[in-house]
Amino acid sequence: MRRIWIAAGMAAMSFVQPLAAAEINDQGARNLRDDLGHFLPDSVLGSGFLTVKPSGESYEIKYDFAKLIESIGNKDFVVSGLAPFSVFAAPMNGGLWKFTSDNDLNFSVQGKMPDGKSTDLTYSVTDAVFSGIFDPAISYLRSGEMTSGPIRMVSKTGTEELEASFAGMNYSLTSTAAASAGATNFQGKGSFSRFYERVTTAETPPIQIRAESLDFDVGVEGVVAEKIRNLVSFGLELVKDEEPSQAEIAKLKELIRGAMPFFSSLSEKITFNRFVVASPIGDFEVGKLDYTLAMTEPSEATRIGFGIGVEKISTPSGLIPELHAQLVPEVAEIQVGITDLNFARFVDTLMEIDLSDPGPVPEAESARLGEAFLPDGQIKIDFPKVVAKSSLYDVEASGEMSGYPDQKDRYTLQTSIFARDVDKLIQYFQGAAKVDPQFNQVSFVVMMAKGMAKTEPDGRLRWDIKFEDGNSLTVNGQVLQ
Repeated sequence: MRRIWIAAGMAAMSFVQPLAAAEINDQGARNLRDDLGHFLPDSVLGSGFLTVKPSGESYEIKYDFAKLIESIGNKDFVVSGLAPFSVFAAPMNGGLWKFTSDNDLNFSVQGKMPDGKSTDLTYSVTDAVFSGIFDPAISYLRSGEMTSGPIRMVSKTGTEELEASFAGMNYSLTSTAAASAGATNFQGKGSFSRFYERVTTAETPPIQIRAESLDFDVGVEGVVAEKIRNLVSFGLELVKDEEPSQAEIAKLKELIRGAMPFFSSLSEKITFNRFVVASPIGDFEVGKLDYTLAMTEPSEATRIGFGIGVEKISTPSGLIPELHAQLVPEVAEIQVGITDLNFARFVDTLMEIDLSDPGPVPEAESARLGEAFLPDGQIKIDFPKVVAKSSLYDVEASGEMSGYPDQKDRYTLQTSIFARDVDKLIQYFQGAAKVDPQFNQVSFVVMMAKGMAKTEPDGRLRWDIKFEDGNSLTVNGQVLQ
């Protein structure tokens, strides 16, 4: 059943086979249906899930997911309210196609989870409107615009309930030719307005999460779309084959190698504006919450980086003692990455494994795949930017570390720390010590650190710290015990 869903989803989202613009007629509709349904099982095609008919100057492609579910015959779940989904495809000059759709979505699912708990899910999207330019040469969209009205989902499983919604959404997709021949750059931007989520369980009080908006910006460069299309096309053929032959597996591996490195870079940024978590003890609020993801080309030295940034943090009144409240940063950011991952060696190792066995990869082979990623068995992490600022301090750090996953005490750390307003921070701790004597020790440690610092031309204090093999520590060249 899982294979049917994969094939149906791929066919519903894109033309896998290259199509040419032609006169709108019944024969063209049949040809288009055959192309779209090429990878679908006969049982699905015969169910009426996919239909195509001429409609003025375009073809109406209709996906009836209710009939798809009927063809699968799953007795554990009942799906109701699924109306057919229509997409109109109009041929354009140069072999391109103009896609348009205007659909609402409103359905519910009732059934039982594997653990026996009853589950009830409702999902709705109002006024979803889409327009885009599809290029058969890459089997993907060259550009597109999408908007929607309210989006809402409610899920109940046993005593647990999750409700999530947006007031509306907008999204745009653009593409340009990449520097390397035959590759394409894609950029997607959009926003969800008035995000809301409520989580209820039997063990804990309800928690509500809100945000005025959720903005996102995703880019992927150097996509070898044609090679990926050929790989997906062949992969979907194998979906229908319960026992692929060795020749088919060899062909799949050849296509995977040919499509590498898939892309040259990937980036993603998600921003929550006025992010609020409402709890029984009060509201926790962040004026701005950023999440970033970046990945370089999958090669012999790939970096996967993550970042979190927050501004204007506030907590419920009285939760943080007054003496500590000023220590909460007004702005904080951390960027961290896993570096030197050997994707090329991972793929080479994967290609050596027998993929014809439908069962899980043996444990020894899984361990071998994991080791293939790491250079010399080490995991390397960098943190190019760590920032924390408040009215009392301004601290920034960067550095890197490496170590062996199976030898926790064997690691190396190098970092440089810069700070402003250290005297102001010392004065604060000395004043706080009059109320809480424990701050005397903190003040003493900061004064010691100041004494070991170097002064930069811009007035900042600097500490270069190196920790080797878990037993050697130096600060600005001075060895410490």
